[in-house]
Amino acid sequence: MNFNWLHNKYSVLFSQRFCSVSFRVKYFKNMGPKNSEESTAIRIDSQEIDTTPTFQPKILPQLFPTLIVCLACFEVGAVRVWTSPALPDLERQNLFGGLTPNDKSWIASAVTLGAVVSGPAAGFILDRVGRRKSLVLLAIPLIIGWLLIAFAPTVTLMSVGRFVNGISIGGYIMVSNVYLAEISEQRIRGSILSATSIALGSGILFTYILGTFFSWFMLSAVNIVISIIILLAIPTIPESPVYLIHKGHKKKAGMELMRLRGATQFHEIEDELNELHSYSDYDHKIQAQRSTQSHQSLWTRLTRKGSLKALGITFGLMIFQQLSGINAVMFFTARIFSAAQTNLDANVCAILIGVDTLFAVILSLFLIDKLGRRMLLFISQLGTCFCLVCLGVVFYWQEKNDGATPNEISWVPLLSLVLFVVFFNIGIGPLGNCFVHNYQ
Repeated sequence: MNFNWLHNKYSVLFSQRFCSVSFRVKYFKNMGPKNSEESTAIRIDSQEIDTTPTFQPKILPQLFPTLIVCLACFEVGAVRVWTSPALPDLERQNLFGGLTPNDKSWIASAVTLGAVVSGPAAGFILDRVGRRKSLVLLAIPLIIGWLLIAFAPTVTLMSVGRFVNGISIGGYIMVSNVYLAEISEQRIRGSILSATSIALGSGILFTYILGTFFSWFMLSAVNIVISIIILLAIPTIPESPVYLIHKGHKKKAGMELMRLRGATQFHEIEDELNELHSYSDYDHKIQAQRSTQSHQSLWTRLTRKGSLKALGITFGLMIFQQLSGINAVMFFTARIFSAAQTNLDANVCAILIGVDTLFAVILSLFLIDKLGRRMLLFISQLGTCFCLVCLGVVFYWQEKNDGATPNEISWVPLLSLVLFVVFFNIGIGPLGNCFVHNYQ
């Protein structure tokens, strides 16, 4: 008997959980099709079907904290490339009596030194004070750093401001991903985590555009305002339920989980809460097992064959990632194009690199699971190497041509850096961190 007409008229969703209930659904001739065979009453008998609809978590309550955290990731991108438009403007204004190459190097690289310091510190405060408070605490050095940069009377203080900013962004890179992974439900977790990379790319593009049309001071002032907004907004987002369960606050974790899922009744999130609690118990058991093995020396555990392989891959990837030249390119984008003597304005070229960065970040989200990690790493390293060689050839011919770039190859620097950014962001950039996480 054909029941398509009944499905189209009344769509009934049944849950997959069962209980001992029998029910009967009847329909009459005026509700069914016109032929006499299908107008007779239909009896659907079942011994174990529950018609109570299951709770579907809402997405909107998870998007609000995601947007706030992504604003912090936006600042990570802004801090990272601030020197690209700012240093040429500082030189034009002859600030601090002129900048020496050493001054520019310190202003640009101080942020990376701060990030190195904040890595271990962020991991410590993450478990001590919680995810939300960690995000709040990291907003404080972000504001202080921008204030020092905007009102610094000397190069030294400006470099200190960049160092303090580095402390903040180094922590945000770690804490933001941990927080978003813990508050998001599984069906949208991948999309939410990918939002941090898009926000970082957006911050880079924003800085290149704003720095093209406004002074370095205005660029810094805008970032001060954004940092204050972050500081005021983060306390309004929920704490991570995973962290609260880990600390033994199951009731509070349930309340925060209800808030994140848009639930009105506790039983709607009870299953997910119990699942998180079981994961926490498992983690405690693993930690207990590790503590029983503490009599083994650290050197013994590190020198095992498996540990040595994991350490070699981890450190190798991170070293290659940092030595790829990405920081030099992002810190001095406008200066590189100015020195290469391209036919386009250096700041316009920098904006194109910002657009390219955002495009490459989005492209990588689709390619990582399509082509596989190892293949993408190979393509990425080969591509970045080729692009840097091409850029080096341009500067070689420039030197041979009495400091002038030949018109025939004036387009090569822009194309080389555009492709360099793409190759970096589809491979060694995101996958370096991915492999480190998998081998931990």
